[in-house]
Amino acid sequence: MLKASTYEDLTIYKMGRSIGKFVPYFVHAFLLEDTLIDTGTGFAGVEFLSALKEKKINRIINTHYHEDHTGNNHLIQQKYSAEILAHRDSIPYISHPRNVKLRLYQKHIWNYPEGSKATAIKDFVVIGPYQFQVIHVHGHSAGHICLYEPYKKWLFTGDMFCGVKNIYLRRDEDFDQMLSSLEDLSKLKIDTLFCSLKGAIANGGQALSEKVKYMKNLRGKILNLHQAGMTAGQIRNKLLGREDMMFFITGGHFSKQFLINNILSSQYNKAVVE
Repeated sequence: MLKASTYEDLTIYKMGRSIGKFVPYFVHAFLLEDTLIDTGTGFAGVEFLSALKEKKINRIINTHYHEDHTGNNHLIQQKYSAEILAHRDSIPYISHPRNVKLRLYQKHIWNYPEGSKATAIKDFVVIGPYQFQVIHVHGHSAGHICLYEPYKKWLFTGDMFCGVKNIYLRRDEDFDQMLSSLEDLSKLKIDTLFCSLKGAIANGGQALSEKVKYMKNLRGKILNLHQAGMTAGQIRNKLLGREDMMFFITGGHFSKQFLINNILSSQYNKAVVE
């Protein structure tokens, strides 16, 4: 399914795979002037192309290579001869998506996109009257970028925000790297966040600061409980509760326990280095 809405000069496309009337996960793509920021899931490809039929698309910017952000790259590039820009570390996976081994739930919800040709993005990109700073961020995936427009105070975050209070960590994510990148982003003057999961978020700077505060507080509590002698499993039960449906649906890819373990492991490795 696909729904379109507008926010000032932006058209926002909210899409996901429908399983009957149920959509297990939404993702957003954003159209500004002639440029798409991400292309969503391939399962919404026919609807997406139909929604874009009166639009002029000269360029796609991928925030990162994950299948729910590049799902319609090939279709749109084929139809519009659109240039695709991405961080150089994302390009091998955008060109050859099957180099990334998807889990069963990822295949079911998004599936593999077709490969598309991308070019390395530079430090700044001009979209109509707007000039965006390209910011390389870490912790969620290799080659993830955010786009910041200082005049409008807009920040496109890809998958770096996804809500203030996250209680899971993917097994390919790094908590400390994400926190460090989010701290850097929170220093920017931001009015609106454009999040791939949540869409447009007013008071985006405040939301980003709240996320950083939440992550720091959570890390502090985890380390304090560990120093008090609690095991990683006990800490999870006390702070986050037992694993729930997210763990089982994703085959353990999203895990509360991995969040705890990742923080403890990071602190152990730092102590060893020091």
